[in-house]
Formats: sequence, C-alpha cells, structure tokens
Amino acid sequence: MKKLELKDLGVQEMNTTEMLNTEGGSLVGGLVDFLNGLFGGINTLLTNVVNTLNKVLSPLINIGIGPL
Repeated sequence: MKKLELKDLGVQEMNTTEMLNTEGGSLVGGLVDFLNGLFGGINTLLTNVVNTLNKVLSPLINIGIGPL
C-alpha cells in the first residue's frame, strides 16, 4: 500500500497554537463567548419584560387604577 505524502500536495503541518487559532480559540475563550451570549440573552429578556410591564401598567396607573 502506497503512503500518501501530504507535503507533496501543499499541505502544511500546524503546531498547537496555530490549531487553537484555526479552530476558534481555547476552552476558556469558548466559555467566555458562551457566557457573554447567555448573559446578553438574559439582559434582552429582562429588558423586554420591563418594557412590556411598563406599557401595560402605565395606562392603569394614569387613570387611577393601581398603585402610585
């Protein structure tokens, strides 16, 4: 069976640092990205809830049905 020489096809070897950069970073970088996305989503959700409550409750407060 003939051995395939990748160097003859223009394929270059990569060291660990190059592989991490090519694959999108390290485990810590992936965790940070995940947490940023998670907290960004929570922030958006809470902002939308507060805005919706404000739209619903403001008219009730303005006509005197509800707390101050």
